[in-house]
Amino acid sequence: MFFVIADKALSLYICIHTERDMKTERPHTGMKNIVLLALPQVQLLDIAGPLDVFTSANRFLNDGREGSGYHVHLVSGTSEKFIYSSSGMPLSCSHTIYDIDFPIDTLLVAGTTLSVLDEISPDVYHFLQNISPEVRRMGSVCVGAFVLAKAGLLEGKKVTTHWKFADTLQKSYPKLEVNVNPFFIRDRPIYTSGGVSSGMDLALALLEEDFGKPLATEVARHLVLHLKRSGMQSQFGNTLPEYEIMSPFTKQVRDLLKDKLSGMITVEYIAESLNMSTRNFSRVFLKDSGMTPGKFLEKMRLDQAKNMLEYTDMSVDMIADKCGLSSAASLRRLFLKNISLSPAQYRKAFKTTE
Repeated sequence: MFFVIADKALSLYICIHTERDMKTERPHTGMKNIVLLALPQVQLLDIAGPLDVFTSANRFLNDGREGSGYHVHLVSGTSEKFIYSSSGMPLSCSHTIYDIDFPIDTLLVAGTTLSVLDEISPDVYHFLQNISPEVRRMGSVCVGAFVLAKAGLLEGKKVTTHWKFADTLQKSYPKLEVNVNPFFIRDRPIYTSGGVSSGMDLALALLEEDFGKPLATEVARHLVLHLKRSGMQSQFGNTLPEYEIMSPFTKQVRDLLKDKLSGMITVEYIAESLNMSTRNFSRVFLKDSGMTPGKFLEKMRLDQAKNMLEYTDMSVDMIADKCGLSSAASLRRLFLKNISLSPAQYRKAFKTTE
């Protein structure tokens, strides 16, 4: 059991119960200790989402008296059991990384803000490194992948994270194979999930792995979720990294091109505008941004087209023209290549309501 205290006027508490009283279709064995590792500025849904999946599963299991199901522990990545979430809500953890006194089956690192990562104690990384050989599974939600990566546990692995930070993760850890598209990736014994709500997709997959599809389906229905979500994470956000986290040089190139996307843009033009040789510009830009100038320009055009589909009623032909593409067919190929949706499908799914 742990308690979450909202403020002086209101106390919220979440009780984790392990009672199971409903029938499932597969046998299960053993109580599994799940650790949700919470760091300062943790996102609440990164914790609450997986927690609800695992504790809801307990309610549907019929052999709780025999010790089967999940025991979920909220563990602080600091020396204090009391930490603050990114929304300002305080959380009271049952343990810290310094006093865990039980065997861990599965450990998930919940996401936090990128700005906090440099402030995390080295003890967190030592803890993860030491515990890694002893746990059956280890994973992350959202930006939690950065923590596992810094601990050296993702090298050579296929991983994902929040779409907004995927390029930053790849650039920071070149030996990783980062894929922004899936909601979660299983590269045993490591499991990584994308942005925020993707932690629930991952938790459902772990539940299905442990106790079978019938129980996972029942829990998904109870939580009004799809057992396996259609689409991909990259459909929800910009293709390029957020402007705020771009380097000064990449920002300079982006600012140069943002109002010229409808015209013909060459690498020679960009280099000349920056008083650089074409060869030197291409080399510096690749090192600085992690992508070629051509790929960067393609992503800029895709992001502009997505924005126009969401916020205007322009025809696909007109949008293609304003984004510097030769035809609607070219725009369609660009969308299918990057987000597996046609422009029309994207507009139907994401156009703003008025």
